[in-house]
Amino acid sequence: MVSLGLDASTTCVGYAFTEDKKILDMGFIDIKKEKTPKEKVQKVLEFLNNSSYIDNVMDINIEDNLSGFAGGRTSQQVIIKLAKFNAILCFMLEEMFDFNVHSINPMTARKNVFGKARVKGKKAKQFVQEEIEKMYNTKKWCKETTRGNWDKRNIDAYDGLVMSLFEKKAWL
Repeated sequence: MVSLGLDASTTCVGYAFTEDKKILDMGFIDIKKEKTPKEKVQKVLEFLNNSSYIDNVMDINIEDNLSGFAGGRTSQQVIIKLAKFNAILCFMLEEMFDFNVHSINPMTARKNVFGKARVKGKKAKQFVQEEIEKMYNTKKWCKETTRGNWDKRNIDAYDGLVMSLFEKKAWL
């Protein structure tokens, strides 16, 4: 059974397809240039529809929106924009592919996958990157910038991988 994990934001969507904890494909979809939520969702759906793994997906785990905004570091407008985009994306995924889409809190997923959700003194993104790189050699899927540096959007792919690796049996 193939699992699809998504980390959706309004500029970039991280994704990962896994089967039996093996990475089949992962990366990110840049949707920054699309203007409306509809255009952004269409680009994501088109990308996923062209994947050779999509026909074998049973469930989709998507990072729960708004979970990372508890600290008050984000404006209301950004939160509303993200919630709107995520709602449309989840609805269309269920309609287009007839999948079960599960919104998973990122802390819950990290604890499920890594055994702990965070480490004191480390930012979440750094923690996720370090833990994923202990488990997998991801060089094959990670992109570089035009200057040859590690693209920061790869972390969205890592977050998508955490969502894909999340085992719902332990969660239910």
